[in-house]
Order: sequence, then structure tokens, then C-alpha cells
Amino acid sequence: MNVKRAWKKLLMEQCRRPGGILGEYIGRRMNRSHFELTGWGLSHVPIAPDNDVLDIGCGGGRTLARLATLAPKGRICGIDASEKSVALSRRYNAQTIAQGRMDVRRASVSALPYPDATFHLATAVETHYFWPNLAADLHEVRRVLRPGGRFLLLAEVYDTPKFDARNQKWLALVPMAYLSPIQFRDLFTTAGFEDVAVHEETDQGWLCCLGQKPSLIA
Repeated sequence: MNVKRAWKKLLMEQCRRPGGILGEYIGRRMNRSHFELTGWGLSHVPIAPDNDVLDIGCGGGRTLARLATLAPKGRICGIDASEKSVALSRRYNAQTIAQGRMDVRRASVSALPYPDATFHLATAVETHYFWPNLAADLHEVRRVLRPGGRFLLLAEVYDTPKFDARNQKWLALVPMAYLSPIQFRDLFTTAGFEDVAVHEETDQGWLCCLGQKPSLIA
């Protein structure tokens, strides 16, 4: 393996679970590189000022800050499997946390540390690739959503012909979930979400999958 390929592999492994000095770099890089994708994705879902929101795989914390701005009267929570990412998110959002409006914890998407029906919205930006069990983990996300709550998943590495050559280079470095738009839709539907919508930004190679937890029957 040449030096350039080895460096890319190391970066991809850090994306899975940032740690150490390089994890600090990755967290800051994610804050920059995911910003436009996140803005595009969030434009597809209504967020009320008093909504409670969970960001799964909160990384460097910039998405948490954006959600806190969009829901200034709600409670914003973030989880990440990486201790480094939790530390970065807490540092990035220190003021909001001090105000009691935000909580950031180290946890796995497979065992979210929240009661049933807690959140109006859950988000996952560029993180599902490395979830332990994607199908089961979507059920866990659904569990913590309130009836009628929504789950928003964003990706820029997904199975699309236009960007397949680019994406295959990353897949060759680290195992990742690599799904087509149809597979995303089926995954959400099987997990019990309704009104599932898949949006693509074909110029950038971005995908947004949005599903809603069924409302309680009166």
C-alpha cells in the first residue's frame, strides 16, 4: 500500500470512530465538510421552535449548534460512539450546554440512552455507514421518536451510477454500508416508518432519506 492510500485509509478509519490528535482534526474537518450537506438536508423537514431533537453521530458538534438555532425552545441532544467526538461537541456547544438546553453523551445508536417517544426529530449526518446493525438500529431510532416524529438521514456515499467510481475508492479502504435510493426507502419502510421520501442532489451526489413514525390512532 502506497503512502497516499495508507493516509486515506487512516482517515476513513478515523471517520468511523475519531480518536487522539487525528480525531481532533477529523472532527473539525467534518464540521466544515458537512455544513452544506446538512443545510440542504434540513431544508426537507419542518422544525418547530420547541422541538426536541436528537443528532446521532454528532461528530464535531456543528450540526447540534445549527439544530439549537432552529429549535431555540427545544432540547437538543447528541450521541456519539467516540469519546473524542463527544468532547469536541461539548466544547463547540459549551454555552448552550451551560444554559441547560443541550446534552451530549457517549452512546451507541444500538442502545440509545433515552426513553420511548422522547424526540420530535432525529438526524444522522454521514454516520449510518458504520452502524453495528443498520436494520435493527433504525428500529431503535424509531423507538425514541414521538408519534409523528421524523428521522432524517443524510449521505454523500451511496449507490448511484454517477458517483460510483468515486465512492468505490472509499469502499475499498474501509467497509461501509453502501445502499441505493431504493434500498434506503425499503430499509425505512421495513423499520416501520411511513411517508418515506428519498431526495437526491444529483450535482453533489447527496442523498436525504426522511421517514415519519406513525401517529397514535385516536
